Amino acid sequence: MEKTLTTDKTPKLNILRSGDPKTSFGRISAAEILDQYGPPKSLLSTSLKTEKCLSVAVLARVLYFTPGVFCSHATPGCLAACLGHSSGRMQMPTHAVARDRRTALYLEAPQLFLQMLTLELTFLEQDARRQGLQAAARLNGSSDLAWEELHPEIFQRFPNIHFFDYTKNPARMNRFLQRSNWPANYHLTFSAQANNHEQSQRFLEQGGTVAAVFWPEVPESYWGRSVIDGDAHDARFLDTAGSIVGLKAKGSAKSDLSGFVIRNPQPLPKHDEHLALAA
Repeated sequence: MEKTLTTDKTPKLNILRSGDPKTSFGRISAAEILDQYGPPKSLLSTSLKTEKCLSVAVLARVLYFTPGVFCSHATPGCLAACLGHSSGRMQMPTHAVARDRRTALYLEAPQLFLQMLTLELTFLEQDARRQGLQAAARLNGSSDLAWEELHPEIFQRFPNIHFFDYTKNPARMNRFLQRSNWPANYHLTFSAQANNHEQSQRFLEQGGTVAAVFWPEVPESYWGRSVIDGDAHDARFLDTAGSIVGLKAKGSAKSDLSGFVIRNPQPLPKHDEHLALAA
């Protein structure tokens, strides 16, 4: 029998504020959510962005928790504009319930959750192999959990899956860039928001990649760096080191005025590019 990911410890996590107006968190407990709706039918999902990964021979899946409840560094603007609840099918009440059920199961029955995740990652790996594609998984589709600390066995159990995530936690990004006891098959992209632009530029200097949301257009360059099209696909582990990943605002993010979305971006003149790198 194949080894599964199990734990006898319930994650000691604070439930933070969500920007999702349809979530049950904040109104009822995780246990009550499971009592009312039952456990989730599945954990991993597809999205338009993951489907675009096929264009670069990657079969990707994503795990969506209730947006914000595991995001310690999210600003109010980020919570309000999170694509995990504000765009496309994510706005549907049934999708909000599905996210709550996954989150509640992780909190109330982590061993069962990890057994389910093991099974679904195994299927992903098998499907990718059968299709001649690279398997990839994004575990923080709408969260910012430190999987490398909470469940490092996941990366050991699936060395042939490329795991990747976005993070707003500078400590996590530092550990990734320093490769200090970091899983070899786990890639992080730092997410820029209004209060971390200086940190973002430092991470770029260290060879990290930084995602930034723009409106109404994604510029060709910003902060003296080239901007790659982050909407072409979501396989961020393929990005060139030191690049800015440009994402065009979607859903409610189009009207964001908090500074989370960079509006009317103006690239620096050529002779001022060194100033951005020194900032």
